[in-house]
Amino acid sequence: MIPSYQFNHVEPYSRKGAHRKNSTKRKCSMFDIRDEMIRAPHACDHVTDPQPPNLIFGLPPGEAFDMAAARAAQAVDKIGRRLRPEALVVLVGVATWPDLTAHVQQDAEARDLYVQWRDATVAWLQSQWGDRLVTVVEHMDELRPHVHYIVLPELEPDNRLRIASVHPGFRAAANCADAGGKPREQSKAYKAAMTAFQDCYYEDVGVCFGLFRIGPRLQRLTREEWKERKRQAEILAREHARIDDRLATIKRQAREFVVEKTAAANAAAESKINGIETQSRHDMMMLKQEANRRMAILRGREQALRNELEEKDALITAQEEQLAHALERLAIYESGLGRDAGR
Repeated sequence: MIPSYQFNHVEPYSRKGAHRKNSTKRKCSMFDIRDEMIRAPHACDHVTDPQPPNLIFGLPPGEAFDMAAARAAQAVDKIGRRLRPEALVVLVGVATWPDLTAHVQQDAEARDLYVQWRDATVAWLQSQWGDRLVTVVEHMDELRPHVHYIVLPELEPDNRLRIASVHPGFRAAANCADAGGKPREQSKAYKAAMTAFQDCYYEDVGVCFGLFRIGPRLQRLTREEWKERKRQAEILAREHARIDDRLATIKRQAREFVVEKTAAANAAAESKINGIETQSRHDMMMLKQEANRRMAILRGREQALRNELEEKDALITAQEEQLAHALERLAIYESGLGRDAGR
């Protein structure tokens, strides 16, 4: 790939495009962008052989724009009126890889590098917007491969839908206005925020793939200076790749070390558990034997007590019989004395 500058552009859209300045024509609406993104027949005259987009992350584009429209329909402005159709309600961006699509598709190494850039870009988008990033699609049917992404602002508790919550430039301008900044100061804050947005993408993604932050025209470089910048970018990209390889090796070695130590720890733990288990079985056997011995003693004592009770019961029974016999004889004797007295 020939080193080139990065391209990552974001733009807010409304349900109905606003009128262009000094013109009766309107700007593109979010539905125009949706149709171009999904390759609707009437919206892709610029593409020789339109192909459906590849969904890389999140919702299909149609569902994402439907969600944006549904939120906009519920939203109100700052005085509680229904949101105007021209109000900005969705943020759409595009990031482009500078290599030619044909080369990416035909060369395995070029394809691998492109996929690395694409995945790094998606990860960066997620780091910027989190759950508000709802869709990323890939187009491989134009001159250069690129990804489109859709970011939706949340419908807030007061039913406001603030595009500044997802657009860094609008957010900076709004904060400046809230602080009492004049329109000129708000414009400067907007530009500074968008520059910081591009700088962040460059530092986290672009520089890792040898891309330039800005092109030669904006930098006003001579051809020799631009060639030197290209050479430096190639060196920088190789160094980043070398660092990434080294990090991958360190991570692999760390995983192997952890696996080895974990296996050793597991073996030691298993050995200790087996020892404890063996000792526990021995202790349980000894306790069981002691319990059986004590149970046998108790059973013997119980049987002796039963025998003793039985003997005592037999003695008591014999004594009761003797007593009953004596009482019977006494009754007979007393009865005889009574008859003798009557005579």
